[in-house]
Amino acid sequence: MEQMVFSEAEAGCRYIAYIAGALANARGVCAEICAADGRIYLRARGEGLAAAEKAACERAAEVLGIGYKYAALSRLVRPAGLGREEREILLAAMIAADFPPERRYILARLQTGGERAVDGVYRFRLQTLRKKWESVAACVPAVFTRGRLEEFMRYLLGGSRGKVFVKKDGVYDSRCRKLRRACLIGSDPRLDTLREIVLSGAGKVECLAPPCAAEENFLRRYYAGRVGFSS
Repeated sequence: MEQMVFSEAEAGCRYIAYIAGALANARGVCAEICAADGRIYLRARGEGLAAAEKAACERAAEVLGIGYKYAALSRLVRPAGLGREEREILLAAMIAADFPPERRYILARLQTGGERAVDGVYRFRLQTLRKKWESVAACVPAVFTRGRLEEFMRYLLGGSRGKVFVKKDGVYDSRCRKLRRACLIGSDPRLDTLREIVLSGAGKVECLAPPCAAEENFLRRYYAGRVGFSS
């Protein structure tokens, strides 16, 4: 029986877990995660494999276009004048700004069959994209003031479309699906909701419950005129 295989180095096990999440409700698919020789493998087979494979490739594109891009940019983008929270939000905005076209570019390089080594795709099939990320990082100002960061963020987020909903337990898209992209750049309970909003690429934000003070300040600062708060 035909099977689908994704693999990653052990250090990237969270990436395989994220891809496997696409198969959680897949009908007619049997999936397993195993480790061997310093690598983590996701294997799946079954009658519903075609649809599951498409969903898994979409998740893998997020791993590469968000997780791997974050790792690359975080080494290169270290402007003076920003605190840790502001720098993390800046990195998330840089990722989100170009994610739709980069996602399509990555997906085109994930369509071949056989085993898909996520780290191998990054090293050998995304060289052009990696060079682009380096060029973008080189254009980031070396020093930021508060006003300059707000201006830069408006530029990055100005073309955002769609809408997300913020609840107490997370951020949801217009189809009521909970978004989990922030886990690809490391978990931080204080920043996860803010980074999730930015990574969603949404142009509008609707808060269905009163946000905490830090989240409200962030939304009023960067999404002014594009955020709604429940009464």
